Amino acid sequence: MCLTHLWKRVKLARNWSRILKETAADTYLAVGPLLGTEISRKVVGIGTGGDTTKQIDLIAERAIIRYLERNKVSCTVVGEECGTVRIGEEPEAYVVVDSIDGTTNAVRGISFASTSIAVSPKDRLNDVEHAIVMRLDNGKAYTAEKGRGAEYDGGRICPSEVKSIRDAVISIDISRSPENIDRILPLMKSASHIRCLGSAALEICQVGSGQLDAYVDVRGKLRTTDIAAAMLVLKEAGGVVLKPDGKELDDVPVTVVNRFSLVAASNIKMFRTILQKLEGE
Repeated sequence: MCLTHLWKRVKLARNWSRILKETAADTYLAVGPLLGTEISRKVVGIGTGGDTTKQIDLIAERAIIRYLERNKVSCTVVGEECGTVRIGEEPEAYVVVDSIDGTTNAVRGISFASTSIAVSPKDRLNDVEHAIVMRLDNGKAYTAEKGRGAEYDGGRICPSEVKSIRDAVISIDISRSPENIDRILPLMKSASHIRCLGSAALEICQVGSGQLDAYVDVRGKLRTTDIAAAMLVLKEAGGVVLKPDGKELDDVPVTVVNRFSLVAASNIKMFRTILQKLEGE
């Protein structure tokens, strides 16, 4: 690789890190005052993924698109509300957006919701190179760059070293999925502490920072936009993100609305133990 091409790659990487931070900050400023308000929960349409779009979702996504347009960032935006939107003549990358992850928390004024943005040079989830997941209650953010580790609020993060479920704090999402209760019951009985916090992106990131030891969702409801940024954060922190059958999320396009089940764990031993419980062993 020539030095000129290498310098362009380094410069591009640095610019995307800045772009994501500024975009998320604009979103935080736009929706922060709306958390828990009546206007935030007004239903204004149906998003691309088929879920209802609340006013706060729309405002957040528009803030992201406005920033990218205003700063002439050439890209293809993939959003839960807008679908696929092209900005500029020659898009450099895919920008995968979940403008509000944890909308129910946000409109109720529960301080656990986030803005999630990921950047990939290709239409593949595993090719995501830059990510940010920003808390909407305080503006602090998880960030990651492929091959360079992950941070929270500017400090490096890493998962916990807990390997036993009996010592673990595990977040399990069972909302709107009563049919999966029997499957996860052995895991719930074994874990030291169970949580269900309401923002998959933040929960996966908290596995990366050691606050949680695992995040489990076997409902088949998680979308690409929900997990694109958080996956990179956890992987760069040193954790594990796999399907409940142990397979990678390979060949998943970011431009298509896919739905998944997954297990995010602090380490591979924790993942395997969780898998055994889910399989009834």
